[in-house]
Parts: sequence; C-alpha cells; structure tokens
Amino acid sequence: MLRNLFIFTFFILLGDFCFAQSDTAKFDLKEEITYDGKRYRVHNSWLSVGAGPSYNSKWPKDEKNVGADFSFFIKQHYFRVGGYMSGVDFTASNNYSFHLCYGLRKEKEKYNLSAFIGPSSSYFRRPLSDSTNYNLATVYNELGVHACVEAVYKIKYDVGIGGQIFCDYNQVQMVYGVRIIAYFSGAYRGIKYGRKPAKK
Repeated sequence: MLRNLFIFTFFILLGDFCFAQSDTAKFDLKEEITYDGKRYRVHNSWLSVGAGPSYNSKWPKDEKNVGADFSFFIKQHYFRVGGYMSGVDFTASNNYSFHLCYGLRKEKEKYNLSAFIGPSSSYFRRPLSDSTNYNLATVYNELGVHACVEAVYKIKYDVGIGGQIFCDYNQVQMVYGVRIIAYFSGAYRGIKYGRKPAKK
C-alpha cells in the first residue's frame, strides 16, 4: 500500500511539473512590487532552516530534530527539496530523511504561508520498542511520504522567523514534530526607482 502511495505521489509531482512546462497562461518571471522603498520579486524562492522537538511512533521518547528546506517555483507551481535529522539529542541523530514535495504558497508583505507534500526517503538505525533488547545493528532504508505546514512572520520582506509542523511516514515508523525556523527569500531586487524629492 505504501509503495502504491509513493508511486501515486510521484506521478502527481510529475504531472504538475509537465503542466507547469506546458502552461500557456501569462507568467511574468520578472514581476516586481515595491515595499518600504525597495523592489522585490513577486515570484521568489526561499530557504527555511530550524530545529525543535519531535516524536517517533516506534521509540516512545522525546527527540530533537534539525532540518533545512529550499522551496522554489516553476511558473506558478512551488516545489520543495529538503531534509532533516532526528535523535535523542541534536548531536545524537540516528534518523536521516530527505524529501521532494509539491505545495501551495500565500505570501503577503508581513507573512508567508505554505504547505507541502511529497515522497521521502529515510535512512535510520533505530530500536523498535522500549526494552533492554535493542537491536541497534538493524539499518533501515525506507520510502515514505513527507508533509509540512509552515508559517512565517516577516521582520523584513525577505527575512523572517516562524514555525513548521511536519510529519514523515513510512511502513516502519512515523516521525512528527515542530521547528522554530529562520526564513530567507530571494525576493530582493534593489532600491526603488523614482525621482528624488526636491530639497526645501
């Protein structure tokens, strides 16, 4: 069943990619807005980096996770590539996961909201129960599904802070958690053009 879900998700991503390439609707890659005396690109990519607590369904102890995501666009469609690592501490990770997702975005002057879903690949060495008989020699390499919702408050138009809620599921385990993130977008284009005000 998980394999079918992975294949289904892959073809959704592939279909959206092909649609984006063949879309004949007017799309102005260089479209800009002005805010606070500066020019910013309407269609822009961004980087989210953060850390926070998480939980693993097969290891009933609190964990910590660190993750990074790069979100980019192809015409009107947004994609995300990223990864995270988790474990009992930031320096003791034993779960590594990477994902490629398709998503939706809503950006305004003071906030950026987005949601993504897509296939993931996880590599981990993990006990499957809380007992004294851990089998830490077992290594897993599993395909799954990753989903994430992100909300950012912008300190400047292209820099902000916010939070993520994420879930990564495969047939062996489910990891879910939150992160406090820093947001950096590539929207900045320069100082606003225009005539300087006359001196009084």
